[in-house]
Amino acid sequence: MKKRLIVSFTLTVGLLIILLSFSGQYRTVEAKEKLSAPKIGLIDLALIKKDAPPFRRLEEQAQANRLLLADYTAQVLAEHQQQVKALDPHEYGRSQEMALAVQARIDQKKHELEESYRQEEAAVMEEFEAVIAKVVKDKRLDCLLLKEGFQVGGEDMTEKVMKTWDTWGLNFWQRVFGGKKARSK
Repeated sequence: MKKRLIVSFTLTVGLLIILLSFSGQYRTVEAKEKLSAPKIGLIDLALIKKDAPPFRRLEEQAQANRLLLADYTAQVLAEHQQQVKALDPHEYGRSQEMALAVQARIDQKKHELEESYRQEEAAVMEEFEAVIAKVVKDKRLDCLLLKEGFQVGGEDMTEKVMKTWDTWGLNFWQRVFGGKKARSK
């Protein structure tokens, strides 16, 4: 009886050792794949919007649109004022209709300028997203976040994004010789 107990105990311990040796973490498929920490990139969006030529052109276009709208409004209002002065005293009721027509012209011009700005902004943002995607792919980043929300960690990709965007759209020879003809608009 004692021999049976010793043999069964030995067999049980042996089986447990064999099972544990095959189920260890170093023998699993998951363990063979190296789990690396996620690679996080950071960009300073405020700096990019301030320094990147496409964003600067966009800001210049917005400023030009504001000036154009102000000039157009002044011109239309001056015309309206001349038309009101030319009215007979008993036709002043028509001045309200004329004022509504003038306001409609100003609103139409404002809408046209806003629409052209939105189209240009959409094109710039599409190009920016393509540049970001290229940088993320080239640097093999898992995630790209805004720098403002991070205190520590991550790799700053702002300069890489700026350099990539600076050469974006240039052919090989333009990049080699520093030409910027393809970008000037």
